[in-house]
Amino acid sequence: MADGGTQKLLARLKDPAVRARIKKELAGDHPDWENLYYDCGGGAGVLLASVEKPELKEFEGKTVADVARAWKKSPEDALMDFVIADSAQTGAIYFMASEEDIKTGLEQPWTSIGLDANEMSLDGPIFEPHTHPRAFGAMPRFLGHYVRDEHLMPLPTAVRKITSLPAQREHLQNRGLLKPGYFADVTIFDPAKIIDHATFTQPTLLSEGVDYTIVNGQIEYDHGKLTGATAGRVLRGRGYEPGAH
Repeated sequence: MADGGTQKLLARLKDPAVRARIKKELAGDHPDWENLYYDCGGGAGVLLASVEKPELKEFEGKTVADVARAWKKSPEDALMDFVIADSAQTGAIYFMASEEDIKTGLEQPWTSIGLDANEMSLDGPIFEPHTHPRAFGAMPRFLGHYVRDEHLMPLPTAVRKITSLPAQREHLQNRGLLKPGYFADVTIFDPAKIIDHATFTQPTLLSEGVDYTIVNGQIEYDHGKLTGATAGRVLRGRGYEPGAH
């Protein structure tokens, strides 16, 4: 569908024959591609997280079903018309995960945990009011909800899943462990208090229970306040080539 770039994508969405085909294909599952719209149960399961055009900002935090009601269109037409109106720049959140599957995955001894959220700000031009709550709450939710409250695993096992195990898998040299010669990346938290507060409607609510965050040996976060230290470094993979694009 996106072959040829954004402009060709938008042109296809305006073609009645293409739209009819899309509507038909959105209505069912497919063996050769993942139908997120279908897997989410339709427009009610797709949340508009970030919108580019100012005139469409009112729909941030709303679902495709909400847009359909406001525009008096079918959810499928509303979806395609919104993509056209926002020049295919809309970010979305899909509600399709199974809580039982999540718990099963977390419990496996070979799984490690990472985070694919972007760097976020609480204000300013890069502030995103309807981002995914994982950006501000993923690890506290894992440690507080799943480990402490749900008793999925012992705390040391959980800490390994978010520190040394992913560092070893990604071949991050001298990271992920507390030992001589390693970079001092340390989070000091209270296991009895740590918990997330971010939700899909209020995704920037901060977690609690973290006392200090130390990056490369410097304290950057101290009991709710940033210290101003900026000790972070870019971490390069083994395939990195300087000057390559």
